[in-house]
Amino acid sequence: MLDATKDVQGVSLYAEFRKPGATMQIIVTPDGYNEEGKQVAGALFRRVVTPNTPKKQWRSSSVSSNGVHDVIASSGQIEDSQVGEIAEQRLEFATQLFDGIISGGWSITKKPLLIETSKKDLTDVRQGKTPNKLLYRVNLTKDAEGCPKEIFS
Repeated sequence: MLDATKDVQGVSLYAEFRKPGATMQIIVTPDGYNEEGKQVAGALFRRVVTPNTPKKQWRSSSVSSNGVHDVIASSGQIEDSQVGEIAEQRLEFATQLFDGIISGGWSITKKPLLIETSKKDLTDVRQGKTPNKLLYRVNLTKDAEGCPKEIFS
């Protein structure tokens, strides 16, 4: 269950995919509480950078589902048997994105990274901003994991 008292609200997933001349970056943030104690739905941030657009803006989509809130409101938790179905419902909007990665010749760089996500990060997510402190931790983790420093293949 989410805990509004903890500074670390969960774990975000960062994945990077490459093909010649382009890099796709994806971050999926967890549900949690922001600095004001308000609940924040998870989000999917993505961008494709190229030599011509090295500072492309991140685009985001909310990963929300009324079904999740209904289940939590009625029973206080999500049963293990419901997790797969709910995850599929929540990420259904991203099916085209994932299909495009598979069919578009993208290959994953290293492995996905798991990054702690704070209330401050979720404050930014709730305000529709890119969570820059989270991106800073992503870059530190990429360096520690030996990921390529150059962004383009």
